[in-house]
Amino acid sequence: MVIRIYADDREKASGIPELLKELGITVIFSQLTVADYVITDDVAVERKSVNDLVNSVFDKRFFDQISRLSEVYRFPILLVEGDINDIRKITEKWRAINNALISATIDYDVKVFYSRDKKDTAEVLKKIAEKFQFGENKSNRISLHNKAKLESVSDIQLYIVESFPNVGSILAERLLLKFGTIQNICNASISELEKALGSRKKAEDIYKILRTHYSKTNLDNDSKKTTSLFDFL
Repeated sequence: MVIRIYADDREKASGIPELLKELGITVIFSQLTVADYVITDDVAVERKSVNDLVNSVFDKRFFDQISRLSEVYRFPILLVEGDINDIRKITEKWRAINNALISATIDYDVKVFYSRDKKDTAEVLKKIAEKFQFGENKSNRISLHNKAKLESVSDIQLYIVESFPNVGSILAERLLLKFGTIQNICNASISELEKALGSRKKAEDIYKILRTHYSKTNLDNDSKKTTSLFDFL
Protein backbone atom coordinates (compact mmCIF):
# COMPACT_ATOMS: atom_id res chain seq x y z
CA MET A 1 0.00 0.00 0.00
CA VAL A 2 1.68 3.18 -1.24
CA ILE A 3 0.38 6.43 0.19
CA ARG A 4 1.08 9.56 -1.85
CA ILE A 5 0.57 13.09 -0.61
CA TYR A 6 1.16 16.27 -2.57
CA ALA A 7 2.81 19.00 -0.49
CA ASP A 8 3.22 22.65 -1.30
CA ASP A 9 6.85 23.66 -1.84
CA ARG A 10 6.58 26.15 1.02
CA GLU A 11 5.92 23.32 3.46
CA LYS A 12 9.51 22.06 3.11
CA ALA A 13 10.66 24.51 5.77
CA SER A 14 8.15 23.14 8.28
CA GLY A 15 9.85 19.75 8.39
CA ILE A 16 6.51 17.97 8.12
CA PRO A 17 7.22 16.43 4.68
CA GLU A 18 10.31 14.76 6.16
CA LEU A 19 8.21 13.42 9.03
CA LEU A 20 5.74 12.06 6.48
CA LYS A 21 8.56 10.30 4.65
CA GLU A 22 9.66 8.72 7.93
CA LEU A 23 6.14 7.30 8.18
CA GLY A 24 6.61 5.64 4.79
CA ILE A 25 4.62 8.16 2.76
CA THR A 26 5.67 9.27 -0.71
CA VAL A 27 5.71 13.07 -0.70
CA ILE A 28 5.45 14.89 -4.02
CA PHE A 29 6.29 18.59 -3.93
CA SER A 30 4.35 21.00 -6.10
CA GLN A 31 3.47 24.68 -6.26
CA LEU A 32 -0.05 24.43 -4.89
CA THR A 33 -2.20 27.50 -5.35
CA VAL A 34 -4.80 26.16 -2.91
CA ALA A 35 -4.08 24.15 0.28
CA ASP A 36 -0.83 22.93 1.80
CA TYR A 37 -1.41 19.21 1.27
CA VAL A 38 -3.50 17.40 -1.34
CA ILE A 39 -4.60 13.91 -0.32
CA THR A 40 -6.76 12.95 -3.32
CA ASP A 41 -8.50 14.77 -6.14
CA ASP A 42 -11.29 15.63 -3.68
CA VAL A 43 -9.45 16.07 -0.38
CA ALA A 44 -7.02 18.81 0.61
CA VAL A 45 -5.66 20.16 3.88
CA GLU A 46 -4.78 23.71 4.87
CA ARG A 47 -2.34 23.58 7.81
CA LYS A 48 -2.14 26.46 10.25
CA SER A 49 -0.16 26.83 13.41
CA VAL A 50 -2.04 28.57 16.20
CA ASN A 51 -0.02 31.74 15.59
CA ASP A 52 -0.69 31.68 11.86
CA LEU A 53 -4.38 31.05 12.49
CA VAL A 54 -4.64 34.17 14.63
CA ASN A 55 -2.64 36.30 12.20
CA SER A 56 -4.57 35.09 9.16
CA VAL A 57 -7.92 35.96 10.72
CA PHE A 58 -6.84 39.51 11.50
CA ASP A 59 -5.05 40.18 8.20
CA LYS A 60 -8.05 38.84 6.22
CA ARG A 61 -6.20 35.88 4.64
CA PHE A 62 -8.22 33.28 6.51
CA PHE A 63 -11.56 33.56 4.73
CA ASP A 64 -9.96 33.95 1.32
CA GLN A 65 -8.00 30.73 1.84
CA ILE A 66 -10.96 28.87 3.32
CA SER A 67 -13.38 29.94 0.58
CA ARG A 68 -11.00 28.85 -2.19
CA LEU A 69 -10.33 25.57 -0.40
CA SER A 70 -14.05 24.93 -0.18
CA GLU A 71 -14.65 25.82 -3.83
CA VAL A 72 -11.93 23.59 -5.25
CA TYR A 73 -12.24 20.47 -3.07
CA ARG A 74 -15.24 18.40 -2.03
CA PHE A 75 -13.66 17.55 1.34
CA PRO A 76 -11.76 20.64 2.52
CA ILE A 77 -9.92 20.27 5.82
CA LEU A 78 -8.34 22.86 8.11
CA LEU A 79 -5.69 21.40 10.41
CA VAL A 80 -4.85 23.64 13.38
CA GLU A 81 -1.46 22.79 14.87
CA GLY A 82 -0.52 23.59 18.46
CA ASP A 83 -2.19 24.28 21.78
CA ILE A 84 -5.55 25.89 21.00
CA ASN A 85 -5.58 27.40 24.50
CA ASP A 86 -2.67 29.63 23.46
CA ILE A 87 -5.09 31.71 21.40
CA ARG A 88 -6.23 33.48 24.57
CA LYS A 89 -2.59 34.25 25.39
CA ILE A 90 -1.88 35.62 21.92
CA THR A 91 -4.87 37.94 21.59
CA GLU A 92 -7.59 39.45 23.72
CA LYS A 93 -9.89 39.12 20.73
CA TRP A 94 -9.92 35.34 20.96
CA ARG A 95 -13.66 35.23 20.33
CA ALA A 96 -12.99 36.42 16.77
CA ILE A 97 -10.87 33.31 16.21
CA ASN A 98 -13.59 31.07 17.60
CA ASN A 99 -16.14 32.75 15.35
CA ALA A 100 -13.87 32.27 12.34
CA LEU A 101 -13.55 28.54 13.04
CA ILE A 102 -17.31 28.23 13.51
CA SER A 103 -17.88 30.06 10.22
CA ALA A 104 -15.39 27.80 8.43
CA THR A 105 -17.37 24.76 9.54
CA ILE A 106 -20.91 26.04 9.09
CA ASP A 107 -20.62 28.49 6.19
CA TYR A 108 -17.89 26.79 4.15
CA ASP A 109 -18.33 23.14 5.19
CA VAL A 110 -14.65 22.88 6.13
CA LYS A 111 -13.75 20.12 8.57
CA VAL A 112 -11.53 21.43 11.38
CA PHE A 113 -8.98 19.01 12.87
CA TYR A 114 -6.39 19.65 15.57
CA SER A 115 -2.86 18.39 16.22
CA ARG A 116 -0.49 18.92 19.14
CA ASP A 117 2.69 19.50 17.14
CA LYS A 118 4.36 18.80 13.79
CA LYS A 119 4.87 15.12 14.52
CA ASP A 120 1.20 14.82 15.40
CA THR A 121 0.32 16.71 12.20
CA ALA A 122 2.20 14.12 10.14
CA GLU A 123 0.29 11.34 11.91
CA VAL A 124 -3.04 13.06 11.24
CA LEU A 125 -2.19 13.55 7.55
CA LYS A 126 -1.25 9.89 7.27
CA LYS A 127 -4.53 8.79 8.83
CA ILE A 128 -6.54 11.06 6.51
CA ALA A 129 -4.66 9.68 3.50
CA GLU A 130 -5.29 6.09 4.58
CA LYS A 131 -9.01 6.78 4.94
CA PHE A 132 -9.47 8.55 1.63
CA GLN A 133 -7.00 6.68 -0.57
CA PHE A 134 -7.72 3.15 0.59
CA GLY A 135 -10.63 3.10 3.04
CA GLU A 136 -14.39 3.12 2.60
CA ASN A 137 -14.28 6.91 2.17
CA LYS A 138 -11.92 6.87 -0.81
CA SER A 139 -12.93 9.66 -3.16
CA ASN A 140 -10.69 9.23 -6.20
CA ARG A 141 -13.40 7.62 -8.32
CA ILE A 142 -15.09 9.74 -10.98
CA SER A 143 -18.87 9.69 -10.81
CA LEU A 144 -20.80 10.58 -13.97
CA HIS A 145 -23.72 12.88 -13.29
CA ASN A 146 -27.20 12.20 -14.64
CA LYS A 147 -28.26 14.15 -17.68
CA ALA A 148 -30.57 16.96 -16.71
CA LYS A 149 -33.15 18.88 -18.71
CA LEU A 150 -31.24 21.70 -20.36
CA GLU A 151 -33.17 24.88 -21.08
CA SER A 152 -30.55 27.16 -22.64
CA VAL A 153 -27.14 27.30 -24.30
CA SER A 154 -25.65 28.41 -20.98
CA ASP A 155 -27.13 25.35 -19.26
CA ILE A 156 -25.64 23.09 -21.93
CA GLN A 157 -22.24 24.78 -21.61
CA LEU A 158 -22.25 24.32 -17.84
CA TYR A 159 -23.34 20.69 -18.22
CA ILE A 160 -20.48 19.94 -20.61
CA VAL A 161 -17.82 21.59 -18.45
CA GLU A 162 -19.19 19.94 -15.29
CA SER A 163 -18.58 16.58 -16.98
CA PHE A 164 -14.83 17.18 -16.72
CA PRO A 165 -13.33 15.12 -13.88
CA ASN A 166 -13.62 16.74 -10.44
CA VAL A 167 -15.27 19.87 -11.79
CA GLY A 168 -18.53 20.82 -10.11
CA SER A 169 -20.91 23.68 -10.81
CA ILE A 170 -18.73 26.31 -9.10
CA LEU A 171 -15.57 25.44 -11.02
CA ALA A 172 -17.50 25.00 -14.27
CA GLU A 173 -18.91 28.50 -14.02
CA ARG A 174 -15.49 29.86 -13.07
CA LEU A 175 -13.91 28.27 -16.15
CA LEU A 176 -16.60 29.61 -18.47
CA LEU A 177 -16.38 33.11 -17.01
CA LYS A 178 -12.59 33.01 -17.31
CA PHE A 179 -12.33 31.64 -20.87
CA GLY A 180 -15.68 32.65 -22.35
CA THR A 181 -16.25 29.54 -24.48
CA ILE A 182 -15.72 25.80 -24.24
CA GLN A 183 -13.41 26.04 -27.24
CA ASN A 184 -11.16 28.45 -25.34
CA ILE A 185 -11.09 26.07 -22.38
CA CYS A 186 -10.01 23.27 -24.70
CA ASN A 187 -7.25 25.45 -26.16
CA ALA A 188 -5.96 26.65 -22.78
CA SER A 189 -2.52 25.72 -21.51
CA ILE A 190 -1.96 23.84 -18.26
CA SER A 191 -0.80 27.06 -16.58
CA GLU A 192 -3.92 28.93 -17.70
CA LEU A 193 -6.17 26.12 -16.47
CA GLU A 194 -4.30 25.99 -13.16
CA LYS A 195 -4.87 29.70 -12.54
CA ALA A 196 -8.61 29.25 -13.05
CA LEU A 197 -8.95 25.97 -11.15
CA GLY A 198 -6.52 26.62 -8.32
CA SER A 199 -5.08 23.13 -8.73
CA ARG A 200 -2.18 21.98 -10.89
CA LYS A 201 -3.36 18.38 -10.72
CA LYS A 202 -6.87 19.17 -11.92
CA ALA A 203 -5.42 21.28 -14.73
CA GLU A 204 -3.09 18.49 -15.87
CA ASP A 205 -5.94 15.96 -15.73
CA ILE A 206 -8.27 18.07 -17.89
CA TYR A 207 -5.46 19.00 -20.28
CA LYS A 208 -4.59 15.32 -20.76
CA ILE A 209 -8.20 14.31 -21.42
CA LEU A 210 -8.77 17.11 -23.92
CA ARG A 211 -5.68 16.11 -25.91
CA THR A 212 -5.81 12.31 -25.79
CA HIS A 213 -7.07 10.66 -28.97
CA TYR A 214 -10.15 8.53 -28.43
CA SER A 215 -9.83 4.83 -29.10
CA LYS A 216 -11.80 1.72 -28.20
CA THR A 217 -8.65 0.33 -26.56
CA ASN A 218 -8.50 3.28 -24.17
CA LEU A 219 -12.18 2.82 -23.36
CA ASP A 220 -11.80 -0.88 -22.60
CA ASN A 221 -8.75 -0.31 -20.43
CA ASP A 222 -10.37 2.54 -18.53
CA SER A 223 -13.44 0.45 -17.75
CA LYS A 224 -11.28 -1.99 -15.82
CA LYS A 225 -10.00 0.52 -13.31
CA THR A 226 -11.00 3.64 -11.45
CA THR A 227 -9.69 6.94 -12.76
CA SER A 228 -7.46 9.07 -10.60
CA LEU A 229 -4.68 11.54 -11.13
CA PHE A 230 -2.52 9.15 -9.15
CA ASP A 231 -2.83 6.76 -12.12
CA PHE A 232 -0.93 9.28 -14.24
CA LEU A 233 2.15 9.39 -11.98
